Amino acid sequence: MKRKIILITGGTSGVGLAIAKSFTNIPTEIVLVGRNNGKAVKAVHEIEAVLPDAKVSYLLGDLANQTDNTRIAINFMTTHDHLDILFNSAGNIPKTTDNNIALNLQSHYWLTHNLSTVLAKSTDPRVFIITGMPQAIRFGPIYEHQFNLIDRGLWLLTHKTLLVTLLAHELQSSGIKVNALFPGGVQSNLLPWTKNLGNTVVPIASQLATQHSLAHTTGQFFDDQGQLVRLNNNKYGIKRARSVLNRYLRS
Repeated sequence: MKRKIILITGGTSGVGLAIAKSFTNIPTEIVLVGRNNGKAVKAVHEIEAVLPDAKVSYLLGDLANQTDNTRIAINFMTTHDHLDILFNSAGNIPKTTDNNIALNLQSHYWLTHNLSTVLAKSTDPRVFIITGMPQAIRFGPIYEHQFNLIDRGLWLLTHKTLLVTLLAHELQSSGIKVNALFPGGVQSNLLPWTKNLGNTVVPIASQLATQHSLAHTTGQFFDDQGQLVRLNNNKYGIKRARSVLNRYLRS
């Protein structure tokens, strides 16, 4: 089997690292994106211990900075002629509105488009945006105020879901599939309670990323069991996605 080339943002810790470790039965070349060199080196060693046959490397930069985001993509493209799978896993619990918009929304949009040329050269290009609780996304309102942490959390969940719809539509002509994935509870430093979780892999990520039956599936939301989460098309359709996201993503 030919190696799958996989790029994982936020791949030096938490969910991104757990996703990398899940590709146990698939020949892979994994490129991590992070901001801290020490964490990146440690993550490479952890992945190599689990996946001794994988090629693992990393790129450093701040994806929430548009110039840095572009530089990271260019650096990847200087050494790779195609990209099979992109996991947009970088994110945080937002302390400010600006940080929420830049890291949890814009960075995913910028990087996916910055890498669209090499994604389109894959025989089966797939993009996943890692997101949160399906129930909050299904039933929470889409609004634009971010007065407190709860507001910002709901904003990022609903707007990430709209982003999946928008990117799936924009990249469909290039054969690039874009879907959302809720990874479930994974050990990370994101919140106090996630530090004590025992799960350090996300096997459903590698399954969804390589299943032949999903080769043409795009614009969908999968839960941590690999099941489709049915969303209201009026709420998360392309017309709503364009209307809501235009203010954040326009040049």
